[in-house]
Amino acid sequence: MLAFGNKAGSKAIERIVTIVTPQEAFLAAFSVHPAGVAVITGLLDDGSPAGFTATSLASFSAIPPRATVNVAQHASSYPALAMGKTVLLHFLSGDQVTTARTMAGDFSQRFTGDHWAPGIGGLPQLHGVRGVLLATVVAVTEVGDNATIVLDISDGTTNPEKAPLLYVDRHYHGVGDVIAN
Repeated sequence: MLAFGNKAGSKAIERIVTIVTPQEAFLAAFSVHPAGVAVITGLLDDGSPAGFTATSLASFSAIPPRATVNVAQHASSYPALAMGKTVLLHFLSGDQVTTARTMAGDFSQRFTGDHWAPGIGGLPQLHGVRGVLLATVVAVTEVGDNATIVLDISDGTTNPEKAPLLYVDRHYHGVGDVIAN
């Protein structure tokens, strides 16, 4: 325990300090950091659909419009993110928890059901999303067992009246009230 407060006559406040590994600290901090839920879809070399749920999708630049996503190199969908490949970035809405779970589940079951259809260029396109962007892989940076994929955005649509789906503290959440502008 570490004592705080050293003013004369003040009572020391004690706090418990837990020593954790860097991995434990990382997991604890990012588990409570909210992230938007997205699904990235593309095609494997044999033309079959591939995709995965991602909370690492982020904007990279507005001019030119680019985004990034992180993925494990051993992931079943990783080959669909090779240089020059075209993919769709889907921003899930608050009513799409089932879709998020399906696309994060067993690879062989991700495209079973009516939650998608072939879209532009045959790319698997999810129904009912908050937004979708058409993108091309322009850079792949492999670090350890993972990779950051940089994507050029060429087209897209949004459905802003749908509320976004968030992931925090290992659970899916909707968005609450606006607390400030």
